[in-house]
Amino acid sequence: MRESKNRWVRWTLVVITVLLLIGAGYGIYLYQVINDSRTDGFDTTKKQIETQTSYHNVHSIQAYYGENSYHVFYASNEENEEHLIFLPLEGDERELIVINENDMVSEDAILEAWSSSCDSCRLADITPAYEDGQALWEITYHDKNDQFVMDYYSIDGQDLEERYTYNKMFQ
Repeated sequence: MRESKNRWVRWTLVVITVLLLIGAGYGIYLYQVINDSRTDGFDTTKKQIETQTSYHNVHSIQAYYGENSYHVFYASNEENEEHLIFLPLEGDERELIVINENDMVSEDAILEAWSSSCDSCRLADITPAYEDGQALWEITYHDKNDQFVMDYYSIDGQDLEERYTYNKMFQ
């Protein structure tokens, strides 16, 4: 009788171990698929910009999904001037939107100004954005009331252009 109990326990542990391994493998697979879709087209965009324009040394590529979708990156031109560039992902005429780095406030400076105005906030992310024909800084964070907030500052850091606040739905 005791031996049949040991078999049952052993088989239960084997089944649980196999299920955990399958779950871990599936989780890793899902992570890779999701990450690949998030960065889909970055390599193509980088090659296209470096071969078809005067910009080289493309770095820090990210995607922005607003009213329109953009690949956003920093690149140097022939004079080694840094530029922030938005490449529209939709439409036949995908004209580059170029912002000279000298005409914008740095990410660190806009974060410093934001954090001094909101000392109890928890930063989620900051990214360049492009809405309504205007380059912006999108700062997402949780405020003191635990609301999720999206602030859009002008790229020169002078004005808060727009703010969206989302209340927590579930406690």
